[in-house]
Amino acid sequence: MRLFWRNCTSGILFSFALASFCQAGHCEMPPLEPTAQMRTETLYVVRCLSGIHYARRPISQMANGDIIDAYVDGLDPQRIFLLQKDVSDIHSRYDLTLDIFLNSGNAKPGFAIYDLFRSRASERLERIDAILSSPGEIIFPCDSYEPDRKETSRATCDDELEEIWSKLIAFDLLNEALQVNGESESCPEQPSIDWEAAKAKLRKRYGRYRDSICDIEPYHVQEFFLNGVAGTYDPHSSFMAAPTWEDFQSSSLTNSFMGIGAVLQDDDGYCKIIEIYAGSPAERSNALHVGDKILAVQQGDGEPVDIIGMRLNRAVKLIKGPKGTAVTLHLQPADGDPSERKIVTLIRDEIQLTFQRARARVYELPVAPKKSAKIGYIRLPAFYGGDGSEKNGSCCDDVEELLKKLAEEGIGGLAIDLRGNSGGLLDETIAIAGLFLDGGPIVQVRDGEGHSHLFADSGRKIYYGGPLLIMTSKQSASAAEILAGALQDHRRALIVGDQTTYGKGTVQALLPMNQAFLFLKNEPPMGAARITIQKWYRPKGDSIQRRGVRPDIVFPSPNDALPFGEADSERALPWDSISAAPWENWGKNAPSAVSDQLVDELRLRFSERKSNAEWKLLEERVEHFTAKVNQKSFSLLPNERRRQRDEDHATRASMEARAKVLAQHSFPFRDVLLDAADGESAKNPSAPDLFAGEDDALRDFDIPLRESLRILADWIGSMGDGKGGFRREMAFSAKNP
Repeated sequence: MRLFWRNCTSGILFSFALASFCQAGHCEMPPLEPTAQMRTETLYVVRCLSGIHYARRPISQMANGDIIDAYVDGLDPQRIFLLQKDVSDIHSRYDLTLDIFLNSGNAKPGFAIYDLFRSRASERLERIDAILSSPGEIIFPCDSYEPDRKETSRATCDDELEEIWSKLIAFDLLNEALQVNGESESCPEQPSIDWEAAKAKLRKRYGRYRDSICDIEPYHVQEFFLNGVAGTYDPHSSFMAAPTWEDFQSSSLTNSFMGIGAVLQDDDGYCKIIEIYAGSPAERSNALHVGDKILAVQQGDGEPVDIIGMRLNRAVKLIKGPKGTAVTLHLQPADGDPSERKIVTLIRDEIQLTFQRARARVYELPVAPKKSAKIGYIRLPAFYGGDGSEKNGSCCDDVEELLKKLAEEGIGGLAIDLRGNSGGLLDETIAIAGLFLDGGPIVQVRDGEGHSHLFADSGRKIYYGGPLLIMTSKQSASAAEILAGALQDHRRALIVGDQTTYGKGTVQALLPMNQAFLFLKNEPPMGAARITIQKWYRPKGDSIQRRGVRPDIVFPSPNDALPFGEADSERALPWDSISAAPWENWGKNAPSAVSDQLVDELRLRFSERKSNAEWKLLEERVEHFTAKVNQKSFSLLPNERRRQRDEDHATRASMEARAKVLAQHSFPFRDVLLDAADGESAKNPSAPDLFAGEDDALRDFDIPLRESLRILADWIGSMGDGKGGFRREMAFSAKNP
């Protein structure tokens, strides 16, 4: 086949004469086979799912077709390699027998399906390589394209799949072309674009994608297949093969690694950010965001390495590196055009997996005419444990220390920030809840047999009894939801934030196989299963599964547009409820209980501020972000795409300029450090401030936080004395006299 290139007023023409294409022979690959050890591992996973998973459903009661669909959709999520006939053939072969294979520990069906997928993908990508290698005129097959095909039907014939690929290549090629020379203005009507460079880059990307599919170890296929099986039970049950399990253990034992502090996920060949650790280089930069995709990684002054289509573990190794070294990331912003790129350089640092310590500030806000009050703020990024030393304190110990220091400041209210807190240790969560409650239930746990267990506060004195506000986000999950839900049920805290939290109401057990099979302890390393075994419930009996914790006052948030919550997974366990835990003092165990009247009053005052410049800016940010995330169709005309990208740039630049102006009018504050952190700063005066970023004023311009502080100020002011309406010795009392 020959391709021809020419400029035209309507864009670049892209024509595929695939009927005349002489198919190139794809590489001969020997079939992959499961090992003898995999039979033991497969049988172990199946028995764990059948016997101890919360659903209590034997594998024979699961629909074989659902397992096949979960596995196939994981291999080919965009439905661009396998025809409907391929999938139908798989179903006809295994719909009646897959559970028999699995119950005998036989993973061969998973390997056979992968071999078919690998063959189809290799053949297709070789044909695309030949197309992109040919010179000639390109005729774009349509004016626009919808790249997300996850919900579409599979192609029924090869001609239909060829048409899909013609649009996909046009879309990818235009994105690369605009990236390669997107700023050229030599021809306003038809900007000069280096299409040959774009073609070369796209060929490399598809070649790398093909290598990642073909150059694969049997244990990768085993993981793909068994995760497809486990994923039909719920999204949190999974399998780790021996190499993956060893990597996981290594990180857990050292409790840290060197990197940027972002959790990454493979998203159809793209490396997407799904979580950012508090205090990490990624967070301090204020330039990386959940939903951004990392397209290339550059070491120091070296050349950037394109990682699109690269296996995720290989991409992660490029991003990690020695402490103090520079890594530059080439990003596609979550709210930008697919051709848009952002370049961010970070200095790698030690990332503590569970040791992200609490930190605090004291703000001062007006609460009445000629009156002001101090408000404490504690950022709690995780529920971590300690080793008993001052250097490595537990989460509850750190919060208690910070509360003592905030007491010395004479604060009239307290905000605890759980945004982005994805959970941690349950005992620390219960202990922290006890700092604000005079006894009572914290969380209920039930297993698949219906047996329940109640975890409660021991009933020691309230450590802090003043106005308490909890900030949450859609990324607040698990233990963070337990704390927020318990304090809300006890009417002890006002909850503000995104429409809901993550909604993870399940508990998993990690089951290493070498420990389960003691007679294999000295044999070659085996993998591990992660199985959902329990669900947890709020003190009053409601599950947060899927629904999350709903705030008393809702803030607009870009997170609401991102499909990463529990409710966004079609196979998540359902919501339900159980009886409320026995407790006679609901809402009566704190001087500052959150009454319905108080909530109504604070909501009214909050609504009166929604016309101010800050709130309008936040709503515009959310509206723009939501529109870009939800955009389904993209133009294939270069000039139109360039115009859209310029509009996006102008919109974001305008919002950032307004933010910089508003950020100059911030509330006075002072950092409150833990003794360990204060001592470390004294030893190392050059250590970066935990809250510092590239632009301190802009970084501190956190509209939801500012509004949370205003709500607390309203609460304090409504109590009459401008100091929270309570004596300091009532607000702060020692837990252990």
